[in-house]
Amino acid sequence: MKRLRAAATRGDPDAEYNLGVMYDNRIDDHGNAVGPTDDNGNPIASDRAQAIKWLLRAAEHGQPRAQMRLAELYAAGPEAARNYGRACQWFIVAIARLNGIHRLRAQGGYDQVRSELTTTEVLAAQRRARDWERRRRRKADPAAAGSSAQFH
Repeated sequence: MKRLRAAATRGDPDAEYNLGVMYDNRIDDHGNAVGPTDDNGNPIASDRAQAIKWLLRAAEHGQPRAQMRLAELYAAGPEAARNYGRACQWFIVAIARLNGIHRLRAQGGYDQVRSELTTTEVLAAQRRARDWERRRRRKADPAAAGSSAQFH
């Protein structure tokens, strides 16, 4: 756990993602229950705020599974913490990067949250996803910042 936390703190997207999953509901991408423990073997309690913190960091670093998992947390959280607009945004970003079953899962999540939003809210989520993509491209290649991805 110390190594994972250290790697996540250094900005390793995969470590950030794994730490977020551990703090989430302790179910991995394949639906398997995981029982994360600290370095002393003590179980780690689910902590939604920590899960979102680490998944958001990984998502911002471009980790597509983190983008999908973050969207799922925003979509399925307790009513007071649910944010369909943010979920929609991150599902859009994830769909563009995922393949296979993960892409289908993200598409299904997108379809579900989209049905909860008004057209204006969906358009705002699409705009935020495009803006995120532009920022990401600008960081990776300043010359590519002018082109724009198309989202549905």
